[in-house]
This record gives sequence, structure tokens and C-alpha cells, in this order.
Amino acid sequence: MTDNTKRRTITLLAQDLRPLIDSAQADRRYPALERVLSRGRHFRAPSSSPDHFRFHLFGIEADGHPPVAALTRMADSGEMPDRHQYWLRTDPVTLWADMARVVIAGYGLADLDEFDRNEIENTVRSVLMDEGIRLHSDHPERWCIALEKPMAESFPPVSDALGMDLVEAMQENPESRRWRRIMNEIEIALHSCPVNIRRRQAGRHEINSVWFWGGGFIPDATEHAVFDAVYSDHPVTRGLAAINECRLRRQGEFDFDGLGTDDQSLLIDWTTDPSQPEDSLFEFESFLDRLLKGMSNRSDRLILYCGRRDGWRFRSSRYWRWWRRTRTLEELCNTLYPA
Repeated sequence: MTDNTKRRTITLLAQDLRPLIDSAQADRRYPALERVLSRGRHFRAPSSSPDHFRFHLFGIEADGHPPVAALTRMADSGEMPDRHQYWLRTDPVTLWADMARVVIAGYGLADLDEFDRNEIENTVRSVLMDEGIRLHSDHPERWCIALEKPMAESFPPVSDALGMDLVEAMQENPESRRWRRIMNEIEIALHSCPVNIRRRQAGRHEINSVWFWGGGFIPDATEHAVFDAVYSDHPVTRGLAAINECRLRRQGEFDFDGLGTDDQSLLIDWTTDPSQPEDSLFEFESFLDRLLKGMSNRSDRLILYCGRRDGWRFRSSRYWRWWRRTRTLEELCNTLYPA
């Protein structure tokens, strides 16, 4: 007898899974996540960063820092960037200085209203215009610029540069000195920006500089099909899905009833609010519970990645393996990440 059941592979990337697990309440259980981590087959996934891992999922091995900016431009604008232009992310940051060093203490504009964001953006835009550089702000917190030729040096991603001394993050060479000069001009302009004056008076951190990172050209599509459908709000994943002509949807548009469709390979890039880990863990647990129930009577396979080293393969047949004890998140975390 021929088995006509279609086997579907669902890849679920949860970049912030580790901090979510760390936020779990000791007196609360998370059955869906605990089931996958306890009954799934654990393996180590090669990855130097979450964005490198996203490239790897699409069959692209990026050397050095991946070209995040070009993909961000594509994802946020909905347009294919010029393949001959070199793109840079230009993200707003907070610098903090003491007598010995200057460090990146924070990034983003999450606590600003729209009016204040526009004021910061226009201040940065005017400085870059004087340098002959156009600022693209297709997203309120993700800015990009385009260069006619590539940079010889690259700066680390803003998340990696957080807490680093700028002397360590920016190598000493003519090109770095040029970009440090532009940063200094932006810092001077932002120091006098009314938004920052008000924030100083209120004792709040200022948005006093930008960080240039993620430089590169738009990558080529892979030679083979990767995913039939991609659900994500992350700009890198959305850009990679677009150049590979995957059916692209927002993270919140995942159709649980659509698990019966003909799509054989799905990617869900689940991003969370890092400032609300407990709420994000609850939302992820609810999502995973619905996903597992949709898989329970099929031959589907789930591959869960945390975005760095760890992955779990979970087949729907494992859903009912009641003889495999389901461990708590605290037990699982102690096993995976011993002190």
C-alpha cells in the first residue's frame, strides 16, 4: 500500500530562545516547549551569529560580517537595491564616555515618540547630506545609506558592539578615521538637538550618535529552492526570502488552518520583544502549542533553532511518546547551559 501522506518540514527559528528560557517562572510549566526540548533530537548547529545562521538556512555562507544593510533596504523599501551599490546600516545609538573610554551603551529609538524620532532622524540626515550621503529611513528605527564603492574595513554589528570601547570596535586606519569624523559631526549636531536637550534635563539617556555596520552588496539568490513560504518580521530573513522568491508573510499571519496546504517547506523566524521576556515566552508557548496540535495527526517534521548553537528535530510521531519524561525548562536549561 502506497503512503500518499505529504511530509512537511517546518523550520522554526527563535533567536531569543535562551533569554526566554531564562525568564521562565519556576512555578509555571510550558508544556509545548518542554515537549519539543525533551522529546526532540538535540544537535549542535554551526553558527557564529544569528544573521550568519539566517544566511545558512537559505544556503548562503557569508564570509565575515553578512551584508545585512542591503537586505534591510530591500525588506523595508520593497525594492531591489542597485546591485552595484554598497549599503551600510546607520543605526541610532547612545554613546557613554568616562575619563578612559567611549562605549556604545544602547541602540534604537524604542522610547521616543514619532515627533522626537523624526527630529533625531532629520538631524542625522542633514549631517550626512553635507557629506554627500543620502539617508534612507524606510523603517523608523532601521536606517541605511548607499556608497559607490565598498569599505575596506567593516565595523561589528551593533548588538556585538554594545559595551565595546570605540577604540576596539573601530580599527585605526584612514577609512575608520573618516567614519569616526562623520560620527563626530553627527554627535555634535545631536548634542544640540532639542530632543536631547530635553532628555538631558530629565536625566534620561541621549540618542547621541549612529553606528555604521552590516555593509555589503545585495547577495545573489541560491541555485536551488529553499522554502516554499516564509513567515517573518525580521529584515534579514525577509530580504533573503524576497531575493529567493519565497512566498513571504508577516510573522503574525501564520495560518494554522493552512497546514493542510501544499507547501512542503516552511520557515518561521520568530522574533520577540527583548524588554518583555516573560510575555514573549508566553506568546511563543501559545504559538508552539497550536503548531504542535496542527502537526499531531500528520507526518510533519519540526526543526527548532535557537539561532546560535542549538537545534532540535521533532517529528509529529514524537508528540505522543508519553514514556519519554518531559522535563521542566529549568532542568533543560541546566543540562544545556551548565553553570
